[in-house]
Amino acid sequence: MSTHNERVRSVAPSYPDAEPVGPHLVVDKTEWVPGRHPESHRGFADQRGYRESYYRCVRCGAERLTRDDLPEECPDRR
Repeated sequence: MSTHNERVRSVAPSYPDAEPVGPHLVVDKTEWVPGRHPESHRGFADQRGYRESYYRCVRCGAERLTRDDLPEECPDRR
């Protein structure tokens, strides 16, 4: 027998895709950045912008390019 109460719920209901990373609760973010990519080998001559992906903690707001670069502490951990 199955009931609706058995459904797994997110730790952060406003961010259903958030994943715990140490003390942080992170989401993947992608933004369009105008201009050439800062790493010349990843761009091209007529480039007007590029997509940048990063991780953002929904608790403390820390933003890093890799999960390993997130601070060891999350000041807003509840």
